[in-house]
Amino acid sequence: MTAGIRRTPVRAPFATTAIEESGVPLFAASMLEPAEIIVGVFRPSLLWIAFRSLRWLLAVCCIAVLAITLGALEPWSGTVLQMATAVAVARVVVATTEWASRVYVLTDRRVLRRRGVLAPTVYSANLNALRRVELLQEGADRALRTGTITFSTRSEGTWDAAWVMVPRAREVLELVESARRKR
Repeated sequence: MTAGIRRTPVRAPFATTAIEESGVPLFAASMLEPAEIIVGVFRPSLLWIAFRSLRWLLAVCCIAVLAITLGALEPWSGTVLQMATAVAVARVVVATTEWASRVYVLTDRRVLRRRGVLAPTVYSANLNALRRVELLQEGADRALRTGTITFSTRSEGTWDAAWVMVPRAREVLELVESARRKR
């Protein structure tokens, strides 16, 4: 464990990743090997919540417009509008808890990813075992300066894990590559 990191947990609301006062996620602190150093802790961009909810929100908007259009003819359209609003709010709340449960950690030896609300999972891979580390960026990602960094222990095929919609993805990728070169 590095000097200066205290084991005093900060109370976290449900479905979030608990963070120590030093900014280290508790799941990562408990997994650290002796003398392992955390290089960086990352989360998806807050825009991830909007993109994750977009299809639901569009569907709810269509239903709301239909309910307002039929409002003069049908007495139940107000109820449909209320239900559509409740569904939209619920979807944003679910996306927010999913976002809060995601955290990505780079140490001097490994990459870690924690995700999941009800059944959280942790991915861990040694930096020297990684065969491929790639940055995936589409047009929207470039405009938002985000991207998905994928990790694979195989030379070909699909990737094992990903850090999704990471802000300043090119800088984070360079940090990962720098840590890999030092191994």
